[in-house]
Amino acid sequence: MKHEYLETSVWFKEKITDPYQIIAAFFDAADIAHHRKIIKNILQVACSDRCWKKQEPGHLIYEFSLLESVINAAWVLDQEKKTDPLYINPEDVFNPNLFVGWHGKLTKWDFLPRSLSYKEFANPYRVFKRFFRFQDISNWKEQLQLLMDYSLRSMNLLELEDIRPLSLYFQLTKLVEAAHLIDVREVNHVGGHVKNRISKRRL
Repeated sequence: MKHEYLETSVWFKEKITDPYQIIAAFFDAADIAHHRKIIKNILQVACSDRCWKKQEPGHLIYEFSLLESVINAAWVLDQEKKTDPLYINPEDVFNPNLFVGWHGKLTKWDFLPRSLSYKEFANPYRVFKRFFRFQDISNWKEQLQLLMDYSLRSMNLLELEDIRPLSLYFQLTKLVEAAHLIDVREVNHVGGHVKNRISKRRL
């Protein structure tokens, strides 16, 4: 299979041999609550006349590299037409085994996906398919670069006519929440280390 994401990669330039480990590393770097918050903060800053001041610029670039890596992993899994191996009944949606991760400081509410429909919760791979129907991987890379540029400068993304910030926010948030569900249900280690024994490397 041709890994076309490498042709448009901005920060993540490695060939993916195991997309599940890319997802696992994404949530090893930070938990679902952190990733949701970062997406929100990036869009808020990019759509204002302010520039990023929460951390040093290098930290923001690192956040974008993480986001790009999970987009790449989602693209590989979508190309492979993966589907959720579990059958989930509607009455099981609040079963913590289906959505609670290994980060000890978070509550069930923090882990709960809030942007997904029941069908997307039951089969998070649906989100990947819709994510790349919204726009292809090349356009997503362009959008990431644009978001970073406008986050680091005192320019307002809303000045561009073809930008839909709310759509970007929901698409990226849904992607991260879907990846989180896959990480919880299908991945039991990060780089060979069992998740609940990994020292928490929080951002």
